[in-house]
Amino acid sequence: MLAILFSVLAGFCFAASSVFSQKGLSLLATPWAVLITLISNCLLLWLIYFLSHPALPTFTSAHFPFVLIGIFVPGVTRLLVFRGLKELGSSITSTVVNSTPMFSATLAIIFLQERPGPLVLSGIGLIVGGLATLSWGGEKRSWSRVELLYPILAALLFGAKDIVARWGLGAVGDPVSAAAITVTSATVAIYVMFRYFQGNRFSMPPLRVSFWFVASGLFSGGSFLFQYQALYIERVSIVSPIVNSYSVFVLFLAPLIVGRLERITPRKIFAALAVVAGVSLVTLGKD
Repeated sequence: MLAILFSVLAGFCFAASSVFSQKGLSLLATPWAVLITLISNCLLLWLIYFLSHPALPTFTSAHFPFVLIGIFVPGVTRLLVFRGLKELGSSITSTVVNSTPMFSATLAIIFLQERPGPLVLSGIGLIVGGLATLSWGGEKRSWSRVELLYPILAALLFGAKDIVARWGLGAVGDPVSAAAITVTSATVAIYVMFRYFQGNRFSMPPLRVSFWFVASGLFSGGSFLFQYQALYIERVSIVSPIVNSYSVFVLFLAPLIVGRLERITPRKIFAALAVVAGVSLVTLGKD
């Protein structure tokens, strides 16, 4: 049950991080918000590492997969999601990206020889269906089907990240250092992408705006830490669906933090209940 608890906490922290970023971006839409978030994330994780480990970290070849994770997630996936948002809209893009648990489970079966039972598979189906229902806004199609490739690739990379992390944690044996290295790699990748590929010069937002991005980074650090702790002790097909159900937490946190009340419709209630039922099935079927 400890892995389930870590997975739920990771999902909650992902949701809180997302909502805090949304609040900051509503005050000032700065392209450097993600970098501020990642730097805060790094500082938190390395602080936890040094407080819990008496010796300095030793980088070995076993840590290299976590460098790659940081480059691709959120580096490459950020570009893919942005392209999807631009060409397809938020509803379609988020619906496709929310299929990540399906990709994670499939890849875990292929590469990690995991064999989730009927309850777990039914739970994954409910979670994916509930998240799709929650994010779908019924947008009319005015785009090419080829554009679907971008969010599909993003979902695939998100799913692959869990597989590589689960495999890599077995070799490293330390979720804290793995999470810290992942986020450090992501910070460097995002900075290079913004500074040298997009030509943007870093500009620190005002303190009242930066506060929300720093808060987002602290919760994001917690999400990485809890998710890696869960993946270290439990299978991807159990952890990934629960962590990726964070959209349900967003539904309830956004009105409290962002201050924008969203109408609770029967569709949203049905979606939330489907996700909760799916998480329950995954929990019951994990053994």
